[in-house]
Amino acid sequence: MAKKFKYDLDTLEWDSTHRRNKEGVYCYCGLDYNDGDSMLQCGSCAQKFHWDCVACLKSKPLRGDIFYQFKCSVCNNGEGEVYERDALSWVQVIYLTLYHMSMAEPDKKYFRWRENICSTINDNWSGLFPDKAKTATWQNTVAGCLSTHSALFKSGFDDTQQTGNWALHEVAEPTRERFKGPTKSRDASNKLAKRERPTKKKAADSAVTTGAEKEILQVLNEGKTKRTARHRVSFSDDEDEEDMRRRARGKRRRQNMKALEDDSDLLQSVELFTKLEKQRHESGSNAEDNEEFGKQALVVEGKM
Repeated sequence: MAKKFKYDLDTLEWDSTHRRNKEGVYCYCGLDYNDGDSMLQCGSCAQKFHWDCVACLKSKPLRGDIFYQFKCSVCNNGEGEVYERDALSWVQVIYLTLYHMSMAEPDKKYFRWRENICSTINDNWSGLFPDKAKTATWQNTVAGCLSTHSALFKSGFDDTQQTGNWALHEVAEPTRERFKGPTKSRDASNKLAKRERPTKKKAADSAVTTGAEKEILQVLNEGKTKRTARHRVSFSDDEDEEDMRRRARGKRRRQNMKALEDDSDLLQSVELFTKLEKQRHESGSNAEDNEEFGKQALVVEGKM
């Protein structure tokens, strides 16, 4: 690995943004680069390096990719390069992908979310997510981010009358500061709607109306299995029918007692009737007791 440059790095005259120097000398090789080339910038000496001149990269990075930590072998005392990929959010990946495609095809106004955006991410997966495996729903995640982060991503439905077309609101070079603030559009009406409790009428009024949103919902529903109806039980699944009936009877008794408490006269009559019924059972077949019970029962029934 290179321990020193072929030129004097300190004599190079850079512009204010440290993107170009007047001499056109870069990398280990000392050659210039074109605007479309993907370059790595050393975090120690700030020199730029051609991606195919460094040993730490196996694939070409996307244009505008700054989400990494790189130290060239010269700054590392010839002991090899140090490269570490930053942990990227999906919003950063999608923004970087759209920026890369916009710079490669500046005359193209919109890009298809599946054919262009997802395809580019898939082709560069190992560079963007070196330690992350693909999931079955990652394309749905892309669709959701495009729809919800409208401060960054613009739907082309109003211009093209076609769903699935997306672009950046502003084709600006990615920076870390760009993603520090909120990236979801929040106007006053959205804030008010968030505070209000939604009603059925409002839910109906807020139904999907744009083609872009329809496509997002269609994508998010792809691959879902048909839902099956779930059985309902009155209590826990562990209870048998006898337990359920016993609970139901207990509930009815409690309801009846509550109704009786509200009518004191009726409650007294029921208590008397219950007492007489008990006496009848105790007396057995005693005729006199039965006759007396009948008379008192008639009195109770008259009250009830």
